[in-house]
Amino acid sequence: MFAPKLPFSIMVSSLFLVISLLMSGCEMSPPSDSEEKINEASVEKKHFRSVTDYHQEINGQNLKNSVLGITKQDGTATLEMTIHISDYLIDKMLNTEEPYYFTYGDMPGEKTIAKLLVESPSVLTIELNRTQKTYTISQQIKLKESLSAEEEQALLSPQNYVLQVLNEEKLAVSTFIGLDIATIIE
Repeated sequence: MFAPKLPFSIMVSSLFLVISLLMSGCEMSPPSDSEEKINEASVEKKHFRSVTDYHQEINGQNLKNSVLGITKQDGTATLEMTIHISDYLIDKMLNTEEPYYFTYGDMPGEKTIAKLLVESPSVLTIELNRTQKTYTISQQIKLKESLSAEEEQALLSPQNYVLQVLNEEKLAVSTFIGLDIATIIE
């Protein structure tokens, strides 16, 4: 039995096509150093519009806290706590266009502290930088006059507070409870 005869021009064209494909896939040059640096920089320096874009990463793994200290003097109380922010989260926050804020508040669903205040406290900003990881968040709150012993005890109890990270609209995107327990390892 004989194989069917193909015209000579089709055989040559097919052979040329196969050889061309094989030759084009044989040489692969590694990326140059400048190409690698550009790729690394674009991965590391991602920009975010808002802390809302990465709110799930603002958590106890990337932000640690001391016990919330509360002092009362005259008609005000001062809430103060040290926080430690991971390099990973600092980089994200430094590459965020919109502002972000911090504040202390009541436990979710509660109004224990809010009922004791004359007005809602102002939100706080922190000037982050790449060399510092530990920051102090201090906030003063104005109190109503003549607090009962029970109200004063509630006011001075860290477990009644949360630390909130707020987005540009001053809406909470992350809430930390248990401010009566330190998570910073010293």
